Amino acid sequence: MKQYEKPDEGLQNVSSSEPENPPQSSPVPRSRNPFYALTFPNYRLFFIGQSVSVIGTWMQIVAQNWLVWELTGMAKWLGIVNGANAIPYILFSMWGGKVADRYPRRDILVVTQIVAMLLAGVLTLLTLSLWIPIQPWHIAVLAGFSGILNAFNLPAQQAFVTDIIDEKEALSNAIALNSLRFNSARFVGPMLAGLVLVKWGAGVCFLLNAISFAAVILSLLKMQLPSFIPHNRDISMREGMIYILNHRPTLRNVILMAAGAMFVWSGSTLFPVIATHFKLRERGYSWMVSANGIGAMLCGFLLASVFEVIPTRTRIYVGAVLFGSALFLVSIATSFTAVLGLLMVSGFGMILCAASSNTSVQKGVPEHLRGRVMAVYSLAFQGVMPFGGLMVGYMADRLSAPIALRINASIFLVTTLVLFAWSQHERVSYNAPDG
Repeated sequence: MKQYEKPDEGLQNVSSSEPENPPQSSPVPRSRNPFYALTFPNYRLFFIGQSVSVIGTWMQIVAQNWLVWELTGMAKWLGIVNGANAIPYILFSMWGGKVADRYPRRDILVVTQIVAMLLAGVLTLLTLSLWIPIQPWHIAVLAGFSGILNAFNLPAQQAFVTDIIDEKEALSNAIALNSLRFNSARFVGPMLAGLVLVKWGAGVCFLLNAISFAAVILSLLKMQLPSFIPHNRDISMREGMIYILNHRPTLRNVILMAAGAMFVWSGSTLFPVIATHFKLRERGYSWMVSANGIGAMLCGFLLASVFEVIPTRTRIYVGAVLFGSALFLVSIATSFTAVLGLLMVSGFGMILCAASSNTSVQKGVPEHLRGRVMAVYSLAFQGVMPFGGLMVGYMADRLSAPIALRINASIFLVTTLVLFAWSQHERVSYNAPDG
């Protein structure tokens, strides 16, 4: 990726008409090896540590949502808890991007993982305590602290991948493997959560999550990285924003991720409601999240192996259509088996869109802007999704869960078509090649 001697001049040279897939200097090495990025020792450590930790995280997500639903029986409380981390995340995410470009990213990640372990520990103590019965507002407050933590963790984590991959041509494979790892955990974590919830309850899920952070902390500490050279200039978020506004493919990716988070990702907030409708309670809920994860995991593997030959732009918009259409059909499904099948398709489309979008952004952004651009990109889904969860929760209480899902999926599909038409117009106007 191009490194500019003078950042400001580099920003001025960014073409607003640049195609979705910037030309690469050489093909992806060993592109037919779906696990090529794992040959890099630091990435291998990162992959293993994160694999364990994210399983614990998904166990906590499932257990927390079910606990809130069990305590309140109201969809709006699911939205409130999922929305509680939105405001602090939005307030601090820009600082998180600046910190990711100013300080060693490994150090940032070690600190955030330690704090995340402590938060999971507090949630465990509250849930298992006999003296202070846990209340929904306890969970919402801890979600707020998690929002602050994620504001610093996500930009550093997104940008850290380029620090541990020695060949930029392997970046696509590394991002695809990240999706495979994350979504394998989305299958395993909810499945384990369903078993633990039934036998021991939510508190044990939270405890196992707290313990799982040890794996990623140890993997980070074992990495051998070159000495960090701090920037000798002021770092401003304005540079990152100017880059995104002037670089239209990145701008479209940010808008698409924000729309997906607001209207489709947030639909998972209603999974406990749907599981209850089919009289399957926590076991059905864990199956729903696992089915979504199976589809996403399958897509992650295909992205790492064969999907690289398909133009990035095509993958982004086909994935978005699958993602939104499958959720729309979930809202009208009459059997739980159909719901599970559609959630697999939705998970497949979600990762096809999100991982391809992430690759497009990371390949195009200059290194000195990476943390700040990824902060905005992360904000597009992490900061917006809780608001979407809050909105869909209130809509479900006022209308019904199926109607809320139907409305949201329709809005996202219309947004996808508008962005695709914009992209197509630019390609035709500037005769830009497709991938």
